[in-house]
Amino acid sequence: MEKFTKMSLLLDLYGSLLSGKRKEVLTLTYHEDYSLTEIAEMFGITRQGVRDFIVKGEKELMGYEE
Repeated sequence: MEKFTKMSLLLDLYGSLLSGKRKEVLTLTYHEDYSLTEIAEMFGITRQGVRDFIVKGEKELMGYEE
């Protein structure tokens, strides 16, 4: 299964278990198709900060799946 699709499905299933900001960033990434730059501007953080939220959120979702 393609990573984007898998993460979107996992977000649907386990998103309520994520912290507020992490869930918001993942939702904007996987459901709303926002870019790292757009999300960074929304939250007033760097693109790297957004990437960190995404990577940690993906790991958390994968952990719930296992």
